Amino acid sequence: MRTIPISVAIACLGLLLVPHVLSAQGENREGDQRFVIAANTGVEADSLEIIEKAEKLFRKKDYDGVITILAGPAYADPSRYDVNLLLARAQVEKCAELKRKGDPSYKTLVYRPYETAQRLHKVRTHQELYYITAKSLLINNRPARAVKTIKKALRLLPDTPHYLLVLGDAYYEQAVFAKKVDRDAYIIKRLFAKARAAYEEIMSLEHADAETKALTSAILNELSEQTK
Repeated sequence: MRTIPISVAIACLGLLLVPHVLSAQGENREGDQRFVIAANTGVEADSLEIIEKAEKLFRKKDYDGVITILAGPAYADPSRYDVNLLLARAQVEKCAELKRKGDPSYKTLVYRPYETAQRLHKVRTHQELYYITAKSLLINNRPARAVKTIKKALRLLPDTPHYLLVLGDAYYEQAVFAKKVDRDAYIIKRLFAKARAAYEEIMSLEHADAETKALTSAILNELSEQTK
């Protein structure tokens, strides 16, 4: 029997979160956004250190590490928008990672970041909340809803690689399913074309990092095979 990493379990059992600023990936243009709030908010120095450490772990894709560090602070203070938002982002990325590995535990964990994003929207709208929601929907096999949601994030912050990746993946999943159930050929072709357009936009972005472009290139090759 597979076991859920304890850090994931801790965060996903107790955290109904309420964050404020978000981060994008790596050193991309949008990655310049900070998870820390300006000094005039009165946030304690040790708390800022925790956030900075968590940000570094997030950039290294150490999602278990982020969850372990932020679970306690987020549970202790659900009004800390920055802490809870970063935690929700780590949770959704962890769920995606578990699904890629074929670990079914993601099914019981993915609703946490989704619920967090819904509550945070009531406090303040932010493009990362749309991203977290869309990716949660995609992980949970709701690609059509994921498309509608991620488009809201792209309206707020266009040309964002990880938003476009979710958009492309959502269209791609719809196309593959439509092909599987023998939908109309025009619908299938249109969905694949929309997926390709999103992926190709990522490849055209100078600020998209090498890892993202390598992943996107591999998906484009797979898409080409699907559309032969």
